[in-house]
Amino acid sequence: MTKKEIICYQFAERIKSALIISSKMLAVVETQKDSELELEGAKKTMFAFFDGLFTETGIALNATGMQEFMQVEEKVMEVKRKIEEGDYDAAYANLGRAVSHATTACDRTMRTLIEKGLM
Repeated sequence: MTKKEIICYQFAERIKSALIISSKMLAVVETQKDSELELEGAKKTMFAFFDGLFTETGIALNATGMQEFMQVEEKVMEVKRKIEEGDYDAAYANLGRAVSHATTACDRTMRTLIEKGLM
């Protein structure tokens, strides 16, 4: 059981970090909204980053079975839709929800590791 908790914790921390990075990237995308060409390039870069994140969340879900990782992916897909619609406020809100799901996964596993004296 401890090995699984450590793996869950590592995945949750990595995914949470990627979500925080994507929030910073979204801020850059939003600044490009006045230049259609630059905006399209920024979105392509952001979506490529999200594709990598989807790979990570898929691996995390398969390795741990924690549904929070599926919820992260669902929220990030919503972020992509909101970016396409130009609704950046909703995109940020969904990124925040995705971070919350990753934090929930991390918190549950961290508490178990603390109880076992490993943190």
